[in-house]
Amino acid sequence: MRKPQPAKVVRSFGKTIAEFCRKIPGGFDVEHIHDLRVAYKKLRSFLRLLQEDDRSVKMPDDLKVIYRSCGTVRDMQLILERLREMKEVVPGFMKGIHHDLFQAKELLVIDIEDISVSRSVKELVDELPAIVTEEMVGRFIQRKVATIHVLLLALEHEEELHAIRKALKDLVYVKKILETELKFGYAFPEWEDDQKLEDLTTMLGDLNDQYIALSFLNEERIQQAPAEEQPALQQLLKQWKSQKEQAQLAAMQEVRSLQDFFRV
Repeated sequence: MRKPQPAKVVRSFGKTIAEFCRKIPGGFDVEHIHDLRVAYKKLRSFLRLLQEDDRSVKMPDDLKVIYRSCGTVRDMQLILERLREMKEVVPGFMKGIHHDLFQAKELLVIDIEDISVSRSVKELVDELPAIVTEEMVGRFIQRKVATIHVLLLALEHEEELHAIRKALKDLVYVKKILETELKFGYAFPEWEDDQKLEDLTTMLGDLNDQYIALSFLNEERIQQAPAEEQPALQQLLKQWKSQKEQAQLAAMQEVRSLQDFFRV
Protein backbone atom coordinates (compact mmCIF):
# COMPACT_ATOMS: atom_id res chain seq x y z
CA MET A 1 0.00 0.00 0.00
CA ARG A 2 1.32 3.44 -0.89
CA LYS A 3 2.05 5.58 2.17
CA PRO A 4 2.70 9.10 0.97
CA GLN A 5 2.14 11.11 4.12
CA PRO A 6 3.84 9.52 7.14
CA ALA A 7 6.58 7.87 5.07
CA LYS A 8 7.64 11.23 3.64
CA VAL A 9 8.20 12.70 7.11
CA VAL A 10 9.92 9.63 8.53
CA ARG A 11 12.31 9.36 5.59
CA SER A 12 13.13 13.08 5.83
CA PHE A 13 14.07 12.91 9.50
CA GLY A 14 15.84 9.60 8.94
CA LYS A 15 17.95 11.24 6.24
CA THR A 16 18.84 14.10 8.60
CA ILE A 17 19.85 11.71 11.38
CA ALA A 18 21.98 9.68 8.95
CA GLU A 19 23.70 12.85 7.67
CA PHE A 20 24.75 13.89 11.15
CA CYS A 21 25.84 10.37 12.00
CA ARG A 22 28.36 10.76 9.18
CA LYS A 23 29.47 14.22 10.33
CA ILE A 24 29.68 13.80 14.10
CA PRO A 25 32.72 11.48 14.39
CA GLY A 26 34.87 14.02 12.54
CA GLY A 27 34.83 16.59 15.32
CA PHE A 28 31.85 16.04 17.65
CA ASP A 29 30.60 19.51 16.80
CA VAL A 30 28.09 20.73 19.38
CA GLU A 31 25.69 21.95 16.70
CA HIS A 32 25.80 18.65 14.80
CA ILE A 33 24.94 16.74 17.95
CA HIS A 34 22.18 19.23 18.75
CA ASP A 35 20.69 19.01 15.26
CA LEU A 36 20.69 15.20 15.30
CA ARG A 37 18.89 15.19 18.63
CA VAL A 38 16.32 17.72 17.42
CA ALA A 39 15.62 15.61 14.33
CA TYR A 40 15.17 12.57 16.57
CA LYS A 41 12.79 14.44 18.89
CA LYS A 42 10.70 15.68 15.97
CA LEU A 43 10.50 12.15 14.59
CA ARG A 44 9.55 10.85 18.03
CA SER A 45 6.75 13.42 18.34
CA PHE A 46 5.45 12.49 14.89
CA LEU A 47 5.45 8.79 15.78
CA ARG A 48 3.46 9.59 18.91
CA LEU A 49 0.87 11.20 16.65
CA LEU A 50 0.76 8.08 14.47
CA GLN A 51 0.24 5.93 17.56
CA GLU A 52 -3.25 7.39 17.75
CA ASP A 53 -4.00 5.15 14.76
CA ASP A 54 -1.62 2.26 15.46
CA ARG A 55 -0.09 1.71 18.90
CA SER A 56 2.49 -0.66 17.43
CA VAL A 57 4.32 2.21 15.72
CA LYS A 58 7.47 2.75 17.79
CA MET A 59 10.85 4.37 17.52
CA PRO A 60 13.45 1.75 16.47
CA ASP A 61 15.73 0.72 19.33
CA ASP A 62 18.85 1.42 17.25
CA LEU A 63 17.88 5.07 16.82
CA LYS A 64 17.25 5.30 20.57
CA VAL A 65 20.81 4.08 21.17
CA ILE A 66 22.30 6.79 18.95
CA TYR A 67 20.11 9.47 20.55
CA ARG A 68 21.13 8.46 24.08
CA SER A 69 24.81 8.24 23.18
CA CYS A 70 24.63 11.72 21.64
CA GLY A 71 22.86 12.91 24.78
CA THR A 72 25.67 11.65 27.00
CA VAL A 73 28.25 13.54 24.93
CA ARG A 74 26.06 16.63 24.77
CA ASP A 75 25.56 16.73 28.57
CA MET A 76 29.31 16.62 29.20
CA GLN A 77 29.93 19.30 26.60
CA LEU A 78 27.28 21.40 28.39
CA ILE A 79 28.89 21.13 31.82
CA LEU A 80 32.37 21.83 30.44
CA GLU A 81 31.08 24.95 28.70
CA ARG A 82 29.50 26.13 31.94
CA LEU A 83 32.79 25.56 33.77
CA ARG A 84 34.93 27.20 31.08
CA GLU A 85 35.52 30.41 33.02
CA MET A 86 36.65 28.38 36.03
CA LYS A 87 39.24 26.26 34.21
CA GLU A 88 42.04 27.87 36.23
CA VAL A 89 40.19 27.24 39.51
CA VAL A 90 39.00 23.65 39.09
CA PRO A 91 41.32 22.08 36.47
CA GLY A 92 41.39 18.67 38.16
CA PHE A 93 37.61 18.43 38.29
CA MET A 94 37.33 19.41 34.64
CA LYS A 95 40.06 16.94 33.68
CA GLY A 96 37.89 14.15 35.10
CA ILE A 97 34.92 15.25 33.00
CA HIS A 98 37.13 15.54 29.90
CA HIS A 99 38.20 11.93 30.49
CA ASP A 100 34.58 10.80 30.75
CA LEU A 101 33.74 12.79 27.62
CA PHE A 102 36.53 11.07 25.68
CA GLN A 103 35.08 7.68 26.62
CA ALA A 104 31.55 8.81 25.73
CA LYS A 105 32.76 9.94 22.29
CA GLU A 106 34.40 6.55 21.71
CA LEU A 107 31.15 4.78 22.58
CA LEU A 108 29.18 7.10 20.30
CA VAL A 109 31.48 6.29 17.38
CA ILE A 110 31.03 2.57 18.05
CA ASP A 111 27.25 2.97 18.13
CA ILE A 112 27.25 4.96 14.88
CA GLU A 113 29.46 2.38 13.16
CA ASP A 114 27.37 -0.54 14.38
CA ILE A 115 23.96 0.87 13.48
CA SER A 116 22.37 1.29 10.06
CA VAL A 117 20.05 4.27 10.25
CA SER A 118 18.70 3.59 6.76
CA ARG A 119 17.75 0.03 7.69
CA SER A 120 16.02 1.19 10.88
CA VAL A 121 14.08 3.83 8.95
CA LYS A 122 13.07 1.33 6.25
CA GLU A 123 11.75 -1.08 8.87
CA LEU A 124 9.86 1.76 10.52
CA VAL A 125 8.30 2.92 7.23
CA ASP A 126 6.99 -0.59 6.63
CA GLU A 127 4.93 -0.33 9.84
CA LEU A 128 3.38 3.11 9.29
CA PRO A 129 -0.33 3.81 8.86
CA ALA A 130 -1.30 4.92 5.35
CA ILE A 131 -2.31 8.50 6.09
CA VAL A 132 -2.65 11.16 8.74
CA THR A 133 -6.27 12.06 9.42
CA GLU A 134 -7.94 15.01 11.15
CA GLU A 135 -9.47 12.60 13.65
CA MET A 136 -6.00 11.31 14.51
CA VAL A 137 -4.65 14.83 15.03
CA GLY A 138 -7.64 15.84 17.15
CA ARG A 139 -7.25 12.81 19.44
CA PHE A 140 -3.52 13.45 19.75
CA ILE A 141 -4.03 17.07 20.79
CA GLN A 142 -6.79 16.15 23.25
CA ARG A 143 -4.55 13.52 24.83
CA LYS A 144 -1.62 15.93 25.21
CA VAL A 145 -3.77 18.74 26.59
CA ALA A 146 -5.40 16.36 29.08
CA THR A 147 -1.94 15.23 30.18
CA ILE A 148 -0.88 18.83 30.71
CA HIS A 149 -3.99 19.63 32.76
CA VAL A 150 -3.46 16.61 35.01
CA LEU A 151 0.18 17.56 35.54
CA LEU A 152 -0.82 21.14 36.37
CA LEU A 153 -3.00 19.83 39.20
CA ALA A 154 0.02 18.07 40.71
CA LEU A 155 2.62 20.70 39.83
CA GLU A 156 5.18 20.84 42.63
CA HIS A 157 8.45 19.36 41.41
CA GLU A 158 10.79 19.26 38.44
CA GLU A 159 9.30 15.91 37.35
CA GLU A 160 5.97 17.57 36.51
CA LEU A 161 7.73 20.40 34.68
CA HIS A 162 9.74 17.90 32.63
CA ALA A 163 6.61 15.95 31.67
CA ILE A 164 4.77 19.16 30.72
CA ARG A 165 7.75 20.20 28.58
CA LYS A 166 7.62 16.89 26.70
CA ALA A 167 3.90 17.28 26.01
CA LEU A 168 4.36 20.88 24.84
CA LYS A 169 7.22 19.93 22.52
CA ASP A 170 5.08 17.18 21.02
CA LEU A 171 2.37 19.73 20.24
CA VAL A 172 4.80 22.30 18.83
CA TYR A 173 6.71 19.78 16.71
CA VAL A 174 3.63 18.03 15.34
CA LYS A 175 1.99 21.30 14.32
CA LYS A 176 5.12 22.41 12.46
CA ILE A 177 5.49 19.03 10.75
CA LEU A 178 1.88 18.99 9.61
CA GLU A 179 2.02 22.56 8.34
CA THR A 180 5.47 22.58 6.71
CA GLU A 181 6.25 18.97 5.78
CA LEU A 182 2.81 17.67 4.86
CA LYS A 183 0.86 20.89 4.11
CA PHE A 184 -1.89 19.29 6.16
CA GLY A 185 -5.07 21.35 6.39
CA TYR A 186 -5.83 21.01 10.09
CA ALA A 187 -6.93 24.36 11.55
CA PHE A 188 -5.59 23.81 15.10
CA PRO A 189 -8.54 25.50 16.82
CA GLU A 190 -7.29 24.27 20.20
CA TRP A 191 -4.96 27.27 20.65
CA GLU A 192 -3.99 30.56 19.02
CA ASP A 193 -0.63 31.64 20.43
CA ASP A 194 2.14 29.45 19.00
CA GLN A 195 4.81 31.79 20.33
CA LYS A 196 3.70 31.23 23.92
CA LEU A 197 4.17 27.49 23.57
CA GLU A 198 7.56 27.90 21.92
CA ASP A 199 8.70 30.37 24.58
CA LEU A 200 7.60 27.98 27.32
CA THR A 201 9.43 25.02 25.81
CA THR A 202 12.57 27.18 25.51
CA MET A 203 12.26 28.30 29.12
CA LEU A 204 11.76 24.73 30.32
CA GLY A 205 14.64 23.55 28.13
CA ASP A 206 16.98 26.09 29.73
CA LEU A 207 15.82 24.90 33.15
CA ASN A 208 16.48 21.31 32.14
CA ASP A 209 20.06 22.29 31.23
CA GLN A 210 20.44 23.60 34.78
CA TYR A 211 19.27 20.25 36.14
CA ILE A 212 21.83 18.48 33.95
CA ALA A 213 24.66 20.76 35.06
CA LEU A 214 23.78 20.17 38.71
CA SER A 215 23.77 16.41 38.16
CA PHE A 216 27.52 16.63 37.42
CA LEU A 217 28.21 18.92 40.35
CA ASN A 218 27.00 16.54 43.06
CA GLU A 219 28.57 15.82 46.44
CA GLU A 220 30.13 12.55 45.33
CA ARG A 221 31.94 14.13 42.39
CA ILE A 222 33.07 17.05 44.53
CA GLN A 223 34.55 14.68 47.10
CA GLN A 224 36.50 12.96 44.31
CA ALA A 225 37.98 16.27 43.12
CA PRO A 226 41.39 17.53 44.35
CA ALA A 227 41.06 18.82 47.91
CA GLU A 228 42.17 22.33 46.98
CA GLU A 229 39.34 22.58 44.43
CA GLN A 230 36.53 21.39 46.67
CA PRO A 231 35.72 24.74 48.39
CA ALA A 232 35.25 26.44 45.01
CA LEU A 233 33.09 23.56 43.78
CA GLN A 234 30.96 23.70 46.94
CA GLN A 235 30.45 27.41 46.43
CA LEU A 236 29.55 26.86 42.79
CA LEU A 237 27.11 24.12 43.76
CA LYS A 238 25.39 26.49 46.18
CA GLN A 239 25.20 29.21 43.50
CA TRP A 240 23.82 26.89 40.82
CA LYS A 241 21.23 25.45 43.22
CA SER A 242 20.00 28.94 44.04
CA GLN A 243 19.80 29.85 40.34
CA LYS A 244 17.94 26.61 39.60
CA GLU A 245 15.40 27.21 42.37
CA GLN A 246 14.68 30.73 41.11
CA ALA A 247 14.35 29.52 37.52
CA GLN A 248 12.10 26.66 38.61
CA LEU A 249 9.75 29.00 40.48
CA ALA A 250 9.55 31.30 37.47
CA ALA A 251 8.87 28.34 35.17
CA MET A 252 6.09 27.04 37.41
CA GLN A 253 4.44 30.44 37.40
CA GLU A 254 4.53 30.59 33.59
CA VAL A 255 3.39 27.01 33.15
CA ARG A 256 0.32 27.54 35.37
CA SER A 257 -0.94 30.04 32.80
CA LEU A 258 -1.65 27.03 30.56
CA GLN A 259 -4.66 26.17 32.72
CA ASP A 260 -6.95 28.33 30.55
CA PHE A 261 -4.80 28.42 27.42
CA PHE A 262 -6.24 25.52 25.42
CA ARG A 263 -9.75 25.33 23.98
CA VAL A 264 -10.42 21.59 24.19
